[in-house]
Amino acid sequence: MLRFQNWDGVWRALPLALLGMATLIVVTDPSVPWRGRAVTVALAAAVAVWHWWMVLAHPGWPERVLAPMACYFAGLLALTWVLSLRHPAYGLLVLGCFPTAFAVLPGRYSYLGVAATGLVVVGGPAALLDAGSPWPVVSAFGGAALAAFIGWSIRTLEAEVERRHAANRALESANLNLARLGEENAELQGRLLAAARLTGVAGERGRLAREIHDTVAQGLAGIVMQLEAAEEAAADADAVRRRLTVARNLARESLTEVRRSLDGLRPGPLAETRLPEALSALVSGWSAAHELPAALTVTGTVRLLHPEVEVTLYRAVQEALANVGRHAGARKTGVTLSYMEDVVVADIRDDGGGFDPSGVAGGGFGLTAMRQRAVRLAGSVEVESAPGQGTAISVTVPAIPAEAGREAM
Repeated sequence: MLRFQNWDGVWRALPLALLGMATLIVVTDPSVPWRGRAVTVALAAAVAVWHWWMVLAHPGWPERVLAPMACYFAGLLALTWVLSLRHPAYGLLVLGCFPTAFAVLPGRYSYLGVAATGLVVVGGPAALLDAGSPWPVVSAFGGAALAAFIGWSIRTLEAEVERRHAANRALESANLNLARLGEENAELQGRLLAAARLTGVAGERGRLAREIHDTVAQGLAGIVMQLEAAEEAAADADAVRRRLTVARNLARESLTEVRRSLDGLRPGPLAETRLPEALSALVSGWSAAHELPAALTVTGTVRLLHPEVEVTLYRAVQEALANVGRHAGARKTGVTLSYMEDVVVADIRDDGGGFDPSGVAGGGFGLTAMRQRAVRLAGSVEVESAPGQGTAISVTVPAIPAEAGREAM
């Protein structure tokens, strides 16, 4: 838009430039008497003042306010016509009135200004060229038509460019609004995530509180009541045994409920699949990650075990494979999961460098955690290894069913 404003300034200053050039020619023309020069220069000064006051001193009038611009253009044509009659050099100023009509007159009135300028050309410089020939008239109106076409083209181009500028400004504004909305949405999303996190924590705490209340708290309350009743009936052996039996059954039921509630805390791989499938995915992922061949072999009758049993075996294989990847330098590794009548055994073997088990105090944190998990289930962990002969780890735990026999744990 600034570029068009600069061009508007050029077009509005054009009459003064042409007026100055013509006046300079007149002043330096020796054929013009000095009195004639003085009158011509005075008229040129009047044109300059008229143009300055009506156009340059009031930049808000051109192309916007019809009445003063129509008055201005009529006065400019009249003075220009007089000057062109006094000296042909002012024909430059007459020709300059063509673009000036588009620079000052609003809308379609600029074409009337072009037509009026054509009449001045016919009565001024054209008549001076050859009064007896029709060609000056034809050329004058032809020039007026050409000027009108050029002016129309320029205005159409300006309107199109202005329309595009307006569209670009609207697009930029929309982009700024979108960016601002994006920032607001990001801030709002952060707040929502924080609120959801707090809500999730509060919800989980509430769930655990309800679970404890409905299982542990109520079971313990019932056990306390039975023990107090047994204490009061200490003299009656049958009553004491009956109360203790009820208390023991309450304890078992409470323990079963607690463990059922904890089923949701199993590791992700065991949450939706059985142990063999979870171990197969673990071994395959480890093999791909370390670019070493590894295979899982399952023997015996596969059955669903208690979650803690499956978690213990899964974590043991996971830790053993991690140790193979970090320390063994093996070329291949094998994992065997064996379902037996009373126990389940996970064997992890590699052909790596091996080590002296007696020289490793406690076997490291991972092996210690593995043993602690197995011992909690009355199981065991065996390590067989020697330098240069690979390593074999065997984890044995009771085959506790998923639902039955939980009181044994």
